[in-house]
Amino acid sequence: MSSRRPATVTAAIHVTGDVARWIPTVRSLRHAHPEMPIVMSVAERQDTGPLARLGVELLSAPTLSTLLAALGRRSGGHVLAVSDPIVAPPGLLDGALEIVEADARVSTVSFLSNDAGFLSFPLRNGPSLRCPDGMDEASITRRLRVSAPVPQATPIPFAAGAAVLVSASALAMATPPGNTQPWAFEAALAEFCIQARARGFVDVLDPGTYCFRPADLARPPGEASLALVERGHVLDRHPRIARHLEEESTASGSPLGLALAGARSKVAGIRVLIDGGCLGPLETGTQVQVLSLVEALAARDDVARVCVALATAIPRYGQRVLSHPKVDARPVAGDDLSVFGEVDVAHRPYQPDRLIDFARWRQVASRIVVTVQDVIAYHIAQYHQTEASWLDYRVAMQRALRCADGVVVVSDDTGHQVARHRLPVDPTRLFTVPNGIDHLAGDEAASIPIELLSRGYVAGDFVLVLGTDYSHKNRDLGLRAWRELRRRGHTLGLVMAGAAVPYGSSRVLEALCEGDGTDVYTLPDVTHEERNWL
Repeated sequence: MSSRRPATVTAAIHVTGDVARWIPTVRSLRHAHPEMPIVMSVAERQDTGPLARLGVELLSAPTLSTLLAALGRRSGGHVLAVSDPIVAPPGLLDGALEIVEADARVSTVSFLSNDAGFLSFPLRNGPSLRCPDGMDEASITRRLRVSAPVPQATPIPFAAGAAVLVSASALAMATPPGNTQPWAFEAALAEFCIQARARGFVDVLDPGTYCFRPADLARPPGEASLALVERGHVLDRHPRIARHLEEESTASGSPLGLALAGARSKVAGIRVLIDGGCLGPLETGTQVQVLSLVEALAARDDVARVCVALATAIPRYGQRVLSHPKVDARPVAGDDLSVFGEVDVAHRPYQPDRLIDFARWRQVASRIVVTVQDVIAYHIAQYHQTEASWLDYRVAMQRALRCADGVVVVSDDTGHQVARHRLPVDPTRLFTVPNGIDHLAGDEAASIPIELLSRGYVAGDFVLVLGTDYSHKNRDLGLRAWRELRRRGHTLGLVMAGAAVPYGSSRVLEALCEGDGTDVYTLPDVTHEERNWL
């Protein structure tokens, strides 16, 4: 932040058409910044009493361009040029003044608006007649500023919109906008920005502020089209800028595209796509984690929609979560996610254990996130059918971490293991998000496993070993601990519940520890009601 004394700001308005249509603009500017002087010129002879009663200063100027130049010379401060009626939010200039006071190279600061050409929002490159449902310029601006991340000045080809802050430094060094027709100020300002750029200035967008341009007060379509024609003449003289404008106003990865996408997510909510291909007939810890994540996302106010890409129909254990009104769960073919339309984030919240077609994911998602739960199968060959399948797994993991925008690990230890194996992810893209244990509240449905009764269990206390029989789950150690408890006189049974895996199991070690098998109940995968009972 600059330590020099902030310059003054004056609002400049050249009144075209009926004076009355400008009164809402003056009132909203007064509300936004009560101490800011407002200077107006009037194009036609008409009663200016309503303006005088609002405390504005009246000057004689043929166009907004000449009024802007005159105020720049007179005050030596910044000028807010208003070329068409707007409704300003509270603190309209708060962000813009921070920007220009921090960097004297900033020529102009523009704002998001429902009708601002390539800065139009939320409809990109086109006007909207109204604000998003249930919102206005004040609530939109508040959400843009309060919601993370903090708005950052975004470079743009030139200024646009019905309200633009022109900095004092640019007015002092660059040639002010030319003396143009009233409706051609947009073109004159673009020319001013292009000339200022040659002196090292930059034009920026304040993506934390939204101005509303009322359709019933704005210029008639005929006059607006004339301004666009005039701007076209400017771009004809500056073809490089025209090409730059085309790229900036359409590309999703440009600074402007990123700023608009971030603003849209703040205002309309984030659209998240979850890879739910693991939600099959078995419900292990991975399935519990994925469904808990979907449920938590759907409960958030800042999430608009949660799409879940399934490999099969919705399993019984997932019906409650996946039937939430904000959840759109449906089967997809492979990595074709196009059925969900555009989303902000696509997340595979479990191991990237296969080659993912990230090119197809990026046709739908602006950002891609993958989760690494562990690197056990990455460095244990016995967990795979063949050496080739193990090496394929390793390649898939490496490629996923290299291609993803963000990588989530479920613990700091997992993050250390990722670094130890030199997996290709920069630390700035690595985030630790521990798996929670609060997905159960204690009042869930529960029922005794039928298979437990079928295998002879009647009643009594028991030790529970829950999970698949992968060797790293160490079920054989559970058996040894249970046998030691029995040796010490504790009358306990042993229940081991979990799916059997095809490769890398602890079957042999368990058999060596089991003894005569009395009071040992080995169950296959159980339902979530049975797991709750256990």
